[in-house]
Amino acid sequence: MDKVFSEQIGKNLEVYIDDMVVKTAKESERDEDLADILASVKRYNMRLNPAKCSFGVQA
Repeated sequence: MDKVFSEQIGKNLEVYIDDMVVKTAKESERDEDLADILASVKRYNMRLNPAKCSFGVQA
């Protein structure tokens, strides 16, 4: 996970073992940040479990 998401971890992504949290300070950046993360997921042929995915959650 650290190798795949090295550019995003600490910036707009937090990884805890096999859980990922995409975070943005500005709503205007959300879609672009999420697209970058999902592009990395696709590039490395990773799979996400739709039943465990949540979008638009506020802290």
